[in-house]
Amino acid sequence: MSNDIKFAITGVPTTPSSNGAVPLRRELRDLQVNYPEQFNLYILGLRDFQGLDEAKLASYYQVAGIHGMPFKPWGGVPSDTDWSNPGSSGFGGYCTHSSILFITWHRPYLALYEQALYASVQAVANKFPVEGGLRAKYVAAAKEFRAPYFDWASQPPKGTLAFPESLSARTIQVVDVDGKTKAINNPLNRFTFHPVNPSPGDFSAAWSRYPSTVRYPNRLTGASRDERIAPILANELASLRNNVSLLLLSYKDFDAFSYNRWDPNTNPGDFGSLEDVHNEIHDRTGGNGHMSSLEVSAFDPLFWLHHINVDRLWSIWQDLNPNSFMSPRPAPYSTFVAQEGESQSKDTPLEPFWDRSTADFWTSEQVKNSTTFGYAYPETQKWKYSSVQEYQTAIKKSITALYGSNVFANFVDNVADRTPALKKLQATGEESKSAVSAAAAHAVELSGAKKVASKVHDVFQQPEEKVQKPVVPVEETKAEPSTPEGPIPENLKYLAPDGKYTDWIVNVRAQKHGLGQSFRVIVFLGEFNPDPETWDHEFNCVGRVSVLGRSAETQCGKCRKDNANGLIVSGTVPLTSALLQDIVGGELQSLKPEDVIPHLRTNLKWKVALFNGEEYNPGEVPDLKVSVASTEVTIDEEGLPHYSRQYTVYPEITEGKPCGHGPEDHI
Repeated sequence: MSNDIKFAITGVPTTPSSNGAVPLRRELRDLQVNYPEQFNLYILGLRDFQGLDEAKLASYYQVAGIHGMPFKPWGGVPSDTDWSNPGSSGFGGYCTHSSILFITWHRPYLALYEQALYASVQAVANKFPVEGGLRAKYVAAAKEFRAPYFDWASQPPKGTLAFPESLSARTIQVVDVDGKTKAINNPLNRFTFHPVNPSPGDFSAAWSRYPSTVRYPNRLTGASRDERIAPILANELASLRNNVSLLLLSYKDFDAFSYNRWDPNTNPGDFGSLEDVHNEIHDRTGGNGHMSSLEVSAFDPLFWLHHINVDRLWSIWQDLNPNSFMSPRPAPYSTFVAQEGESQSKDTPLEPFWDRSTADFWTSEQVKNSTTFGYAYPETQKWKYSSVQEYQTAIKKSITALYGSNVFANFVDNVADRTPALKKLQATGEESKSAVSAAAAHAVELSGAKKVASKVHDVFQQPEEKVQKPVVPVEETKAEPSTPEGPIPENLKYLAPDGKYTDWIVNVRAQKHGLGQSFRVIVFLGEFNPDPETWDHEFNCVGRVSVLGRSAETQCGKCRKDNANGLIVSGTVPLTSALLQDIVGGELQSLKPEDVIPHLRTNLKWKVALFNGEEYNPGEVPDLKVSVASTEVTIDEEGLPHYSRQYTVYPEITEGKPCGHGPEDHI
């Protein structure tokens, strides 16, 4: 892929202020609305970066190629096996998915991307006309530029879609380097290869057909269908927000928090992970396009915004849990320089990312703090606080502001907010172009959404719509409840006497590569349309666990080894918000086990679908097992949940259902 050049990964060269302050990576919509010059430079800089000669080491093409295809060495890190030799093993790229190095490996990778993008931004800024101070304005803005993130778990601004138009639009308006405002091809929407295979065989035949990256490609034409993403993200937003909040506030062990590899000793409360949530976004935004396949996902511009948000969530969690970091684990595979069986730890080299000296690779220990690469996030401005306790309190308030203070407040913000729209849709029978498909409208009739919608609407008075910023900076965040009565809405307080209630989750585990392709397990509570094309939009769709599997012929060496070893991965779908929906709808009395167990026994269902949309028999998914567990939670005066971390598993709910956990099964 490149010649033997040691490329130092530095991130953006940064000298922190006297108090330790560094520039911030900002949320995409915040950057667009509140920092328009930097957003303009971002678009122009990304266009320039994507246009670099694909043979250059720091080109967009080659940086993206580190993540998978074309499976060639990068930056002087050689391969030790030739895949063209039948029966060869060992060569396999730099994959760290489903391993202890998952989130730490991606940090220097993102720093490389930001480093290259920053160079393009600086070059673009210096092309603006000097006249009128235009160049000076953009040069000043360029100095503080950092690559933005897309926070897919926060509530979108009122009146906007869950998937920003800046990502879905084919063209975008900018002030170009000639000083004129014009529409250009949107580099956030797609990357156009030039050419697709700069070296013969860089891509497989399946991916060589696409001249540009695509999302939800039409099966016949291959055309991208970005309009499908927003309603899918919106429909499962409650589950996504609850999952992120659960990870940030409940998980205390780095290994459990960070990656999705399952083992027989996994605690029922540790089936989820940041990698699991990360997989869901690849699934929800890719739709069998580039983002859905780890081998080519990094070519989609969305990949970088997504992974920077993953990096942000790790930063937030790490600063809340500074004493928890990775435990040494045996390497289950061989890469370019690591051999199977070697111990992986905080000191394991993160190939192929050379440090500043180019004598050694970065390690997880060295990249534990984001300031190593010259950036922080709105929530991690620790220099603003006089003590660790004050800083961590501010972080928790940020989590509250962005993802809701607790499941009851989240229910009002998410489910109660969308049910009136579904009621209107069901009553009129009209198709909503921006919310759900006609098939999903039919599913509303099956699901009983009309009844739930009307009752939710009666119980909760909808707040007056206000103009709001896309995100809330950390210094402005306050743990304000969704209703004025306190941390739990008045009409739901009876469900949590003394602030205590039972929280419910669905746990899923399965062989990662057992089907030789990616698949999803979708969880429902109630009736739904049997047509799998509608499942993403179902009113009674609770959430999903996405499994990013690969075929036995993949060039990914780790994936081949994981497949041979029957690697099992796990994920969690929060269930309590959906149960609240049924309580408000009059179908359930409380969150207590004596009420919930029979309700779930009757109404909890799940289906398996391939990423191409086809239904798959759950019984044919190797090691698939679905279980239900609960734990006790106490909500404090600030509205923050405190999880007991003692989980009870209920085989009586899932026994006898397809791949359901039974009393004799290992959890």
